[in-house]
Amino acid sequence: MGQHYVRAFPTGPLESAVGSVLGYEITGSPSVHRGLPSPWLTVVISLDGPVPTATGPGDAPLHRYASLVGGLHTSPAYIHQPAHQEGVQLALDPLASRELLGVPPGELGMVTDADDVLGPLSRDLRERVGEATSWDERLTLVAEALRRQAEGRRPGLGRVRVEVAEAWRHILRSNGRVTVPDVAAHVWLSPRQLTSLFSAELGLSPGAACRLARFDAARYAVRARSLAPSGPNLADVAARTGYADHSHLVRDFHAFAGVSPTAWLAEERANIQAGGGAPRAG
Repeated sequence: MGQHYVRAFPTGPLESAVGSVLGYEITGSPSVHRGLPSPWLTVVISLDGPVPTATGPGDAPLHRYASLVGGLHTSPAYIHQPAHQEGVQLALDPLASRELLGVPPGELGMVTDADDVLGPLSRDLRERVGEATSWDERLTLVAEALRRQAEGRRPGLGRVRVEVAEAWRHILRSNGRVTVPDVAAHVWLSPRQLTSLFSAELGLSPGAACRLARFDAARYAVRARSLAPSGPNLADVAARTGYADHSHLVRDFHAFAGVSPTAWLAEERANIQAGGGAPRAG
């Protein structure tokens, strides 16, 4: 049983668009992993057969994707992990979705078959990465494929409106500690205009984006402090990440993760200790 991760951070033209390219190999007992909401889009290329994924707990329908794309969402996906799994996972900036995936992030579902989004590129990449003999070669192949995808961006797709792009960046810079009227004023739009444009592009409202950014900051604060001998101080995390108190932090964890911070840490402890960490800051 064990977990092995190899992480790369692309440079050059992809530096701002790709948070990380993570190679993983995990061996252990079959389990269900929570894919938590994040400000990043997720692309997974499985090298060990399709991984069953559900958008709800318990008896929710399972979908089997050899490669998948995860859009922005506010509740966890449930990955039914087999005893052995191997693949590559990418964290993509939603503002680069048009460029790298060929669609606005608002058109992506919570979990979508990557073959439907990327077409032949998805299948070709899966084959080429699977034939590579080292993790360095695999991660390089993925980065090169992304560069080619960006260079061949579909004509007529257009770009993200500057107001929406800046609103998204403003929310992330503040870790969600900003109001929708403040964001709207920052980009010289009314709250109603911002909500309409923002939701159409990104697939969630500015208010939901603020909550997502704040939860993401809190999640990694909880994670970082879990490695301390005394464990995480949830009241301190709540204060540092903009929650009114400990109970509000726990409430958001239940909303976004489906469990309390303590229960999430218990599930993720092996992954945390093995170094399956966060993408770089956006």
